[in-house]
Amino acid sequence: MPLYSHSRLGTYENCPFQYKLRYVDRVKPALGNSIESFMGRMVHDALEWLYKLARDSNIVSKDSLLNKYDQLWIDNWQDDIRVIKKDLTAENFKQTGSNCLKMYYERYHPFDQAITIGLEERMMIDLPEDKKMQGYIDRLDKLGAGHLAVHDYKTSNRVPPQAKADQDRQLGLYALAVHQRYPEVEKIDLVWHYVRFDEEVRSSRTQAQLDKMADSTVSLIKNVEAATERKDFPTKTSILCDWCEYKSQCPEFSHQFASKSDMPTLDTANMTAAQAAETVDKLVELKDKKKSMSADMDAMIATLENKLINYSKESGHRSVFGSDYKVSFRESDSMKIPDKKDLRRYELESTLREMKLWDDLQEMSAYRLKSKLKSEDWSSEQKTAILKYMDTDSSTSVSLKKL
Repeated sequence: MPLYSHSRLGTYENCPFQYKLRYVDRVKPALGNSIESFMGRMVHDALEWLYKLARDSNIVSKDSLLNKYDQLWIDNWQDDIRVIKKDLTAENFKQTGSNCLKMYYERYHPFDQAITIGLEERMMIDLPEDKKMQGYIDRLDKLGAGHLAVHDYKTSNRVPPQAKADQDRQLGLYALAVHQRYPEVEKIDLVWHYVRFDEEVRSSRTQAQLDKMADSTVSLIKNVEAATERKDFPTKTSILCDWCEYKSQCPEFSHQFASKSDMPTLDTANMTAAQAAETVDKLVELKDKKKSMSADMDAMIATLENKLINYSKESGHRSVFGSDYKVSFRESDSMKIPDKKDLRRYELESTLREMKLWDDLQEMSAYRLKSKLKSEDWSSEQKTAILKYMDTDSSTSVSLKKL
């Protein structure tokens, strides 16, 4: 039976196809990690190093922490790490991580707010129906008798609202794991450190909330297992796709990579990947031409229709005959409410209210006004008073009919 984790379940929720590649087929990603992921891991590793020393009463300086971070960056850097955002560089992200650590150090030094009892602590979680999960807590602190705190470091570029933290599954599962390991604990604080913003978000869970979360997690695991049995793992595109390590192996994007000159060419019976890319460009070109020609044709048609309308008005002919078709003309009037910037609109609304007709409309609607003016609900005097504020547009439509 698979051992699930929050990240594993999150992968399935974000994209079942990515889940298949990573956890079912165990395919090695063709692309490297994103710079955001790498920077986050280096910040985590630096803080783990800091607290390991602090736990043994070795409080290092801020410069030592930043030097450790720099060394971790150098030691772990891979040339295939990807910078997705084109206006940023790897150095920008490195500096962001350094700034995060500076703010964190200045806020919590000398790191004696609690007793650290676990760092990157592996926790097992027992769920209903014999389902099991595991997770790693960034830091587990003891605040007092029967009082623990679960800490999680986040380098993301936004702080979520409190309501989202109160529904967070990851730290909720960690709270459940802590309760199971330490049944004597009465209170567990859940603390997120959004280190880019020097912000803490705190939450907690009742036993009823933990039970409900455990049941919903089991339901999700069952869905994953059913999909695995059916081999049903559809792709699910989103903004997250740009950061996916499997993007070049995904059928939604594989051609984008195959058509590049430095990638293998994928041939089919009809065309190569490069030819397919050229065909897309040609299709766009033709559609643009069609759109342009359509606009030109519409303008030419409007010109011819106006000529026929003017001829009909001058000659008095209600129909004009061609070789195989005839053109007929129909005149219609439409009422328009004055524009919001027009003083007459205010006067119209005031008149409607004074005559106690506003309740019949509820809003300034040309359609409703027209319906009421055609009905017998209002008197002729009322209609006359209203019509003086209305604009009337006359138009002539042209219709073709085969002879």
